[in-house]
Amino acid sequence: MSIPRKRIGIMGGTFNPIHLGHLIIAENAFQDFELDKVLFMPSGVPYQKDASELLPAKQRVQMISLAIEGNKHFELSTIEVERQGNTYTSETLAYLNTTYLNTDFFFIIGADNLCGIEKWHEVETIFSLCTILVGNRNNISNAEIKLQIEYYRVKYNADIKMLATPNIDISSRMIRENIVAGKSIKYFVADEVEEYIKKNKFYKGE
Repeated sequence: MSIPRKRIGIMGGTFNPIHLGHLIIAENAFQDFELDKVLFMPSGVPYQKDASELLPAKQRVQMISLAIEGNKHFELSTIEVERQGNTYTSETLAYLNTTYLNTDFFFIIGADNLCGIEKWHEVETIFSLCTILVGNRNNISNAEIKLQIEYYRVKYNADIKMLATPNIDISSRMIRENIVAGKSIKYFVADEVEEYIKKNKFYKGE
């Protein structure tokens, strides 16, 4: 008798800070694709972003812990922040596929990242090691997303699925800018994350 394969979602990013958009997309992916769990995986040194804008990994990890606490199918993974040097999704997926046996991985991204994923390091490896799940963001039309999906399917034999999520127009940058401007971030982030940011006066210097 064969053992059923596990289905694990991966929600990656800098999470600078984690916001409700991340949680909504992850919850939809868990439900719609019958995942066993979703790993929230903060990046260590992302090669495509200016690391000077990032809070230290310890603080970003703590905010994720606060945001996902109480959701039994969300789990924190620190494998990328513990890695030395630049963080590459292709290397992370290769590691996971050798560590978790009998497991299918589903990498969860926003539509804005889908449009630029071809520039990621070793994108062919990424497509070969996981199914990509795409949530709508930045008011990108479903028609445009479907065109991108078909393009990657033909060129890379990529397996990409759309999530049935509403357009989520929340970004970490927007939250940081609101903090600098003295505006409220309530309902953009979990209450516990909001309190943690206020207590530590994060992002005030940006």
